[in-house]
Amino acid sequence: MSTRPVVLHLCGSAASDYYEGVSVVYATGCLEEIAEHGTYTNVLCIVHLDGSWSFPSNVSEAARSSAERVSMDQAVLKIKELNPSAVVPHMFCLPGMTAFRGFCDVMNIPLVGNPAAVMALSTNKWQTRAVVASHGVKVPEAEIVSIGEVPKMQPPFLIKPCNEDNSQGISLVRELSTLQNALDNAFQFDHELLVERYVPLGRELRVAVLEMDDMTLQLLPCIEYFLTEEDPIRTAEHKLVTDKSGKPVGLASGGRKCPADIDETLREKLRDLATRSHKALGCRDYSLYDVRVDPQGEPYFIEACLYCSFAPKSVVVAMAAQAGQDQRTVFEMLVNRAINRKKAAGTKAVGMKG
Repeated sequence: MSTRPVVLHLCGSAASDYYEGVSVVYATGCLEEIAEHGTYTNVLCIVHLDGSWSFPSNVSEAARSSAERVSMDQAVLKIKELNPSAVVPHMFCLPGMTAFRGFCDVMNIPLVGNPAAVMALSTNKWQTRAVVASHGVKVPEAEIVSIGEVPKMQPPFLIKPCNEDNSQGISLVRELSTLQNALDNAFQFDHELLVERYVPLGRELRVAVLEMDDMTLQLLPCIEYFLTEEDPIRTAEHKLVTDKSGKPVGLASGGRKCPADIDETLREKLRDLATRSHKALGCRDYSLYDVRVDPQGEPYFIEACLYCSFAPKSVVVAMAAQAGQDQRTVFEMLVNRAINRKKAAGTKAVGMKG
């Protein structure tokens, strides 16, 4: 019998086929990369839209489609039997980033990455920007609107669902004549919308910090996305390739560069933004931010993206690779840290708390 620690990879979605597709795309990249490492016994667990769970033998479509579906009660017993040393979350829907991470805590399984409470805060764009702004981070002017309301702000501005990721429902409003269509589109995803002043296109960056074992924060090399005045914001189409039904089946390719060409002045501004945001939000292990730099070189916090699937093409992993830390180094550092958190706390075996 193997004595390697069991690592549970929690995938799927309880919210939509779209987010199940996102989850499977990213989890596949991770599991295929770590399959040959031999450090852990990696177990795939998928939450399905109908409420059932499954534990495929591998990530292939054939294994996923033939795996037995079980109830949540049965899944809890299966997980207790597996006795995982840690769980890596690959769920990107709102319940997946909040309730299912909380489930892992209730089951007393150490979680790699940010805990449920931090994710719940970060998934609300209005609340997130309020918190980081209170800690000295520069954010664009904004307001919040509910169904039946219209923005007081004059264009140009962005309209975004408050609780939606992957740029779903986002629109750039340049003229009031397009406002209603933008509102109608965004309200399909949420009952509250963030209306945010459009920051003129200078540079579009992703900025991340990684917690090292000595608890210092390492600013990773940034990614720059190359946009144009005709296409000045990143939408869902820039990120994922979908099939005819709209379900994600792969990652989109596009113009980007890592490491981005960042001078020392901008680098220090980005370091300050990311460090303040990480601490303000209570992040753990790593954090990632969308940042817009205006033509004068001033960076603005746009939103927090506090998840990582640890696929080679995952943003945090790709950034770390440019700093000389490969996927295995980053993945195993954070999995081992999660395992050690439980050991240090002296907590009991896997099972319902209480």
